[in-house]
Amino acid sequence: MSISAETYARLLSLADQAPLECLPLTSRTLAEAKILGYNQIGQIRMTPVSRLRVDLGAERAEELKRALYDYGMRQPGMQDAAA
Repeated sequence: MSISAETYARLLSLADQAPLECLPLTSRTLAEAKILGYNQIGQIRMTPVSRLRVDLGAERAEELKRALYDYGMRQPGMQDAAA
């Protein structure tokens, strides 16, 4: 079953407001992200992967990216994912 782009955007907007605890993250990744002020899914989704790597390190950034992808919330600027 396919949903419209408009419906997807609305669902994504709601998901962006959800607390970071909703994602399946290790306790260390969650704690480090929260210390740096990442409290909502949208903050992670809208942050370039290169910035997440600087803030949290490559392993934690990859964990966050994977969790977003698993839940259908792709990271904007996918070209940044390879950086």
